[in-house]
Amino acid sequence: MEDAPIVSDDSQEAARLNALKALDILDGATNEPRFLRFARLAAKLFDAPKAALVLVDKDRVWRKAYVGYAGPESPRDGDLAAQVVTANGPVGLAVPLRDIHGHALGALVVEGPGLSGPASDDDLAALEDLADLAAASLTAKPCASRNLESERLELAISAANFGEFEWDIKRDMIKVSPRLAKISNIEPGEVPGQNGLVLFDYLHPEDKEWAPDFINGQLKQTGRYDIEYRRPTGPDGRETWNHGSGVIVLGADGEPAYLIGVVQDITERKAEETQRENLVVELDHRIKNLLAVVQSVAAQSARKSASLDVFLKTFAGRLKSMSSAHDLLTAARWRGATLARIAAAELGGLSPTQTRWDGPEMFLTPRAASALSLALHELAVNAMRYGSLSSENGKVEVVWRRTPEGGFALEWLETGGPPATAPATKGFGATLIEDVAGRELGGWAKINYKSGGVTAMIQGAAEALADAPPMEEAQAAPERIVETVVAADETVRPGAIAGLKVLIVEDSLLLALELEAGLEDAGVEVVGCAAELSEALSMVEMVFDVAVLDADLNGQSVAPVAEILRTMGRPFVFATGYADKAAPMGFDAPIVRKPYNVHQIARAVAGVTGRA
Repeated sequence: MEDAPIVSDDSQEAARLNALKALDILDGATNEPRFLRFARLAAKLFDAPKAALVLVDKDRVWRKAYVGYAGPESPRDGDLAAQVVTANGPVGLAVPLRDIHGHALGALVVEGPGLSGPASDDDLAALEDLADLAAASLTAKPCASRNLESERLELAISAANFGEFEWDIKRDMIKVSPRLAKISNIEPGEVPGQNGLVLFDYLHPEDKEWAPDFINGQLKQTGRYDIEYRRPTGPDGRETWNHGSGVIVLGADGEPAYLIGVVQDITERKAEETQRENLVVELDHRIKNLLAVVQSVAAQSARKSASLDVFLKTFAGRLKSMSSAHDLLTAARWRGATLARIAAAELGGLSPTQTRWDGPEMFLTPRAASALSLALHELAVNAMRYGSLSSENGKVEVVWRRTPEGGFALEWLETGGPPATAPATKGFGATLIEDVAGRELGGWAKINYKSGGVTAMIQGAAEALADAPPMEEAQAAPERIVETVVAADETVRPGAIAGLKVLIVEDSLLLALELEAGLEDAGVEVVGCAAELSEALSMVEMVFDVAVLDADLNGQSVAPVAEILRTMGRPFVFATGYADKAAPMGFDAPIVRKPYNVHQIARAVAGVTGRA
């Protein structure tokens, strides 16, 4: 801000027209007494036949009050008032009508030869004084309205946690409001502007290098600026962010007179954005790990199974267990959870006979629960890939205790597996365990690679623990989908569903293909597979005995299809991946939770068709 910014003609004209439009003084009544007196006085001052208060719109002029003209409206081109606006200054016996921001809204015009000879300098000065009075009258608002607008602005600024400042460019003084002082740790009141550079002293050193040029570039182009920047890091090392906006106000001479601006503390929003980005990275990593775990579970199930049928049942049961563990993890993220439930969520679905966890009852905060879940998840994934859970005889034991400081200490111990070898480089998983989990728990975490297996110690501070929430009343608990066909209830009489015609409604192509193949192996004729709600609705008139309905079709409820089938008296079965109430309820139909296998669907189909 070393030099006063230059505002382009186009930007100045746009700002002028916006100011004129905001006043809402075009058209309407003309020659109101309070405005007509200025035109009469101007005509009298110069003994001229014509005088008017003229507002200059985009393509026309509007005479709010006039003497000697045929009517209020004329084209803009060639009009004397339009020439005044273009010149942004006096032209002949016509001077600008300016609002408080310096915008030339129009002109006080005097035309025609006077009878008293050429105008003197004093007469021209009097005309400018008269124009100022006329402009004040044109732009004035009723006191009550002005106070109301002021109160609204005050409320908006306070609610949005804004701070304001004003730079008097010609005096080079910056006025800092108490609100801005509170937000930015700047002393309130007037301070020397140093050509506008003083405010940049309160920016982060790195942002101070580019922010001046960035702001000046916007001001020169549009007369406004908008920027996000950091403030210097405080003693606590916390990064603080501000959002600033400002606009140039022109003076009576058409030159920049003021820069007014507002500043908002956006630190919390920036932290939320960073958290969302980290969650996306974490989700991507966890999904890949989850796929690796599924692959390991499948391999172990295959090695231990005597036949394909046994493998499918064992593998499906383990997937079901992992799904239940995921439900517990979701609850831990949002409400906090006991340490025991977190351990069960991460270990219970992997190898139930090879894992053990034990310790006193402890309730973790949501943040701590999320961090510990992540740490145990990483340890479990590594155990499945390379550690004790990759062996049939391996074991994992997790124990925890309270520490004298009021926190907790958790120990992970692997035995019976292959010897542990420290990796050549520290991977992302180890970083999450030792750095992220340790910091989020207010303590530390350490992994050790021993010949007998991996061990890890995780310690959390007292702040990681919280009082358990009060027990919710039964009626206040969220309604959940009740699975009516569970993994253990898969027995179906051979040939029980042979010959049935089935409609499949499922938005996942792979699931639909697997279900179709499995049902056809059981002797069922699949008459159609629908992936969208509209497609399913178009198939309800087909000839079939029973339908299998995915509860959610790409974000749309399958309830319309279920309602039609109920009206028609056709049986159906629900398949859903939701834990909370998100499927169409109130229908008398079996519910199978994903991940399911064909045996469960076959059992449900046999039940609703009377072939069980």
